[in-house]
Amino acid sequence: MRIFTGPVVPTPFGKVSLPNLETPPMRMPSRPDGRTRKVVAQGLGEDLAGVFGIIPWIGDIIGDVIEDVHAVEIRKLLSSEEFSVFLENNKGLPTTLALIRTLSFPKF
Repeated sequence: MRIFTGPVVPTPFGKVSLPNLETPPMRMPSRPDGRTRKVVAQGLGEDLAGVFGIIPWIGDIIGDVIEDVHAVEIRKLLSSEEFSVFLENNKGLPTTLALIRTLSFPKF
């Protein structure tokens, strides 16, 4: 999509035309299938397990156990290539968003 049409600027050395400014084509995400929904639900469960951390004494232990259970399920549901991309995305994003980015934009 063209945002800005580059003008032609007259100079003492001749006319200089500036380049057009365009956005790259939009990439639409793929539609989620059953497996994608299961994986994203596991990621949401892993993210929400942190809520148990506010319970005194035992909350941290409960939250860690729930996170570990969901992490194992995510590992089972993803292929090895998807899992490596997920690990890269998960460094800076919450688990749910990293999974959505990994599964919706596979070549991103």
